[in-house]
Amino acid sequence: MMLAFQKLNKKYPLLLYLVALGLLKISVYSLNGEELLKDQGAKLYEVASKAANQNDERSLLGHDPKWLFLRNELNHVGKGEFWNKNWAEVSASGKDPLEIFLAFKTKLDSLGVEFIYVPVPAKVTIYPDKFSNAIAMKNGLPVINDLYQMKPYLDKFRESGINVIDLEPLLKERRKIEPYSSYCKTDSHPSPWSCQMIASILSEKINTLDWSKKYKKNSDVSFIKEEAETIKVFGDLISNEKRESWTPEKLSLTKVYSMKDGKKSQVIPDDDSSPVIVMGDSHTLIYHEGDDMHASGAGIVDHLQEKIGFKIFLAASRGSSSQALRQIYKGKEFWEKKKMLIWISSIREFTEERRWLQLPRIPR
Repeated sequence: MMLAFQKLNKKYPLLLYLVALGLLKISVYSLNGEELLKDQGAKLYEVASKAANQNDERSLLGHDPKWLFLRNELNHVGKGEFWNKNWAEVSASGKDPLEIFLAFKTKLDSLGVEFIYVPVPAKVTIYPDKFSNAIAMKNGLPVINDLYQMKPYLDKFRESGINVIDLEPLLKERRKIEPYSSYCKTDSHPSPWSCQMIASILSEKINTLDWSKKYKKNSDVSFIKEEAETIKVFGDLISNEKRESWTPEKLSLTKVYSMKDGKKSQVIPDDDSSPVIVMGDSHTLIYHEGDDMHASGAGIVDHLQEKIGFKIFLAASRGSSSQALRQIYKGKEFWEKKKMLIWISSIREFTEERRWLQLPRIPR
């Protein structure tokens, strides 16, 4: 920031003098927007790295005391533009994940299965101002709301032929409309609204495909979408011993069920013959699995099934999405009807995943 002012002072000394006197009101952002974005991006990396390295707690309190952040995620963000660094130094696995995803895509291509990857952004990149007061603001939003920090690395995926759905621009655009609806304040996962958004994006793609229309026509499941309800939760970033000092967080969600024999029941995503596989970490389980996942019938897979009109096959593993590959290491009969695999996981896995599981082959 100081460097920017020094450059401006040399080029426009009178202009800055008038600004200092209050005789001329002008925004620094308009004078050096690109440089400011870069500066603030680096500032976020700096504060995230410092916080992650100074504390070994699982979660850290934000500048806004109502918000908590996952230390492991801060550690990832603190590594900055990791794709331009030595992978042996920035990655827990020592590997570039792109190579792993490419090898997996090659296996799917040989089976005629389309691959879609959905990395879920770090909460602190969407709400950096809730974590640190060092983040510059403009018109009520962080300056870096206009900076898409993961785009350069995700572009490498696209250039390699991997279909990536980048949620960061969508969630940052959402902040301009509804400031605090994309992520839970006290949980490491996105809000129910974000889960529905992801399901909508995926269903728009799937519903255009001929095989999807055919499978929907033959489906015997009828879906019912209930009215929105409000639930109260203690997020997974609040330790059990500290819960008494926290007020439960209120979340609005919509549940999806089916009716059979006059009874309402959750539609379990366990159809081995389904053309669609959704695979991932706990982001595929939040609001779906119940108990510590806060609710059932309201997760990404629940809304996706309702929107495409048929059941899918879910392969999920908490903490490590690649470990869910074990659940799809199946024979020819399982794979012969598959048309699409959607991989959903936290973006922090790029640097924080210690052991990427890779299947020797598919089918088994």
